Amino acid sequence: MADTPVANMEKGIEILRATMTWFLHTETGHACGVVLALSYLLGWWRIFSRAGYPGALAVLMLVPPLALALWAFLAFAPWPARRELRALRKVQRVVHEAERRRLVA
Repeated sequence: MADTPVANMEKGIEILRATMTWFLHTETGHACGVVLALSYLLGWWRIFSRAGYPGALAVLMLVPPLALALWAFLAFAPWPARRELRALRKVQRVVHEAERRRLVA
């Protein structure tokens, strides 16, 4: 007899239930959870820092509704690091133009 989609789904749910039981009720599961949470936070900390925002915003990524809002903010808001880069490039163009004029004169 072939497995039906319902039977496959029930097997998947049973596997998920066993995995969550292991994860929540064993020391090894707790340790894995801490390592996963820390690596998640570290990754977001680096992303926020490189974008020019405080890295501590990564802690808010642990709260699901805030995580979605912060993700959207990070995707669509102007980054301070990009503003600084544009300003530096503008200064660089002015300096190069002044040097070029000085060399021509």
